[in-house]
Amino acid sequence: MVGVITKTDVVRQVAQGHGALDSKRVSSVMTKTVTSCQSDDELHDVLALMKEKGFVHIPVVDKSAHPHGVVNARDALQALLREVKDEELLIRAYVMGVGYH
Repeated sequence: MVGVITKTDVVRQVAQGHGALDSKRVSSVMTKTVTSCQSDDELHDVLALMKEKGFVHIPVVDKSAHPHGVVNARDALQALLREVKDEELLIRAYVMGVGYH
């Protein structure tokens, strides 16, 4: 991965009056220093990184920095919420003795 292009990159170009975007190359607009994660990273760590950097999306790369996908903050938070709800149900079942004799 050599870079990413975001709405912020495009808005910056328009705001700075650098001419029409239809004549721009992606390489002249993109962010070259990419913050990314790997598929085996802990989800809560990725969300903490996203919060720290102010990102809503973060690319997922392999060990060779080849892109494999994108983590969306909303999707990640929903996954963690489902996990917490599942744990709550298991604890409640245990405490109530459901399935345990």
